[in-house]
Amino acid sequence: MTLHARALGAEFSDLEEGARYALLQRLAPALHHHMMGKFQSMDMIAAMMDRRLQSATPDLASLREDCASLSSVSRNAVKSIMNMMTWIEPKTASTVKFDAGVIECLGLLLTEFRLKGFVIVNEVPEIDVELSSRALRSVLSAALIALSDLSKVPATLVVRAQAMPERIELSIDLRPAERNVKNAYETDSRPLTWRDAEILAIAESVRLEHGDSGAQLTFARAATDAGVSDALTG
Repeated sequence: MTLHARALGAEFSDLEEGARYALLQRLAPALHHHMMGKFQSMDMIAAMMDRRLQSATPDLASLREDCASLSSVSRNAVKSIMNMMTWIEPKTASTVKFDAGVIECLGLLLTEFRLKGFVIVNEVPEIDVELSSRALRSVLSAALIALSDLSKVPATLVVRAQAMPERIELSIDLRPAERNVKNAYETDSRPLTWRDAEILAIAESVRLEHGDSGAQLTFARAATDAGVSDALTG
C-alpha cells in the first residue's frame, strides 16, 4: 500500500469515526429512554412487595409469586439492556433477520420522532435474510434521522423493502403532513447530514441514494445466502 493510499484510508477512518459519533449522539436519548423503561416494571413489582410486607400478616404465597415475577422481569431487562449496549459498541460479526432488524431500528426511534411530529409507517414484509446488524442499524437510522432533520415540516415516513436475488432494496418515502406539534423538539446535538449517512453507507458497503422526498438503501446479500434462496425457490 502506498503512502497516499494509507493517508486516504486514515482520512476516511477519521470521517467514519466522526459520523458514528454524530449518529450515537442522536441515538443516545432514545437508548436511554428504552433502558430506563426496562426498570419500570421492576420498580412496580418491588413497590407491590413492599406494601405486602407492611401487612401484619403478609401473604407469603403472593410474595413468592412476586419474587418469581421480579426474577423473570430482571433477567429480561438485563438481556434487553445488553442488546441495547451493542448499539454503542457494535459487534462487527453480528447478524440480524432483515425484517426484525428494521422493526428494532424503527422501534428505537419511534418516540423521538413522534416528539418531532413525524410518524413512521413500517410496510416491510417478512424477509428471512440475515444481514449485518451494524450495517442495518447505522445506515437505516442515519438515513431516517437525516431525512427528519432536513424536513421543514412534520411528515410521515413510509418504509418499504423488497428482496432481490442478489440484494435487498429498502425505500423511505417522506410524505409532508399538516400536523400541529405542541412542543418544539430541541436537541443540543448537531443535525445529522446526508454526508454523515453517506460515510456510514460506504463503510458498511451499502448503496445510498437520497433526495428531498426520501431515500433508498441497497444491501448486498451474501453469496451463500443468495445461493440458498435460489436453491429453495428454484
